[in-house]
Amino acid sequence: MADELERLFRILVRRVRDVRPENLSRPFEVAEILRTFVPYRAHRAEVGVETAEDYEVLLLRLLSGERGFVFADDAMQEDLRRELDSGNPDLRALHAYGTARVTLAQHAMRQVLESLPPTSAASAEVSPALDALQRRLPPTLAELDDVLSVSGDPKPRTPFQARGPGIPDPTAEAAVRTPRPGCRFCGQMLPEGRAVTFCPHCGQNLKVRRCPGCSAEVDPAWKFCVTCGRASVTTP
Repeated sequence: MADELERLFRILVRRVRDVRPENLSRPFEVAEILRTFVPYRAHRAEVGVETAEDYEVLLLRLLSGERGFVFADDAMQEDLRRELDSGNPDLRALHAYGTARVTLAQHAMRQVLESLPPTSAASAEVSPALDALQRRLPPTLAELDDVLSVSGDPKPRTPFQARGPGIPDPTAEAAVRTPRPGCRFCGQMLPEGRAVTFCPHCGQNLKVRRCPGCSAEVDPAWKFCVTCGRASVTTP
């Protein structure tokens, strides 16, 4: 007769087969056993444990590698074995390794699968239900175009752009704009359509006024340069 540890492993294999069969041969996280595959509240009676603490100790035994039911990181299994050998294991270790990945031992897993009844009816209905759902989905644009072509619909289809009078025609020629004058320091063209404070080519501040005689900075309110006395007639 199977004991608690073997019952836990058998339930785990069955649930992995029914819920996520790809994980029969691929690793999964420890937390998924607690959360998805064999949660305590849903399977405590079937496993045969009375308290959550008994259930977690049983999981520690499984994950430590007892009886070779699962494979995991050697350091994690050694740590869990030390906790179990202490006689008073710290159950926080189970949650500390929640993201650790474990793999079902293939030989033990196959033995369990051979003894289990066929996949449940609910799982067997997944594929037909999916096929029916796909048949109810609306056709793609390509499929719709094929249908219209086969039906020989004589009505011309109006282009999308013609149905939206408020949408500008991207192929129309842009209005002629007066180009922005170049940088007064280096003569290079400045970017259009945006405020420009510094020249992207020479880095000069275009908002600063310079004396036409000595190039000293001139306050916009000044009429004469304070450095050389020349009249300030340049524009910003």
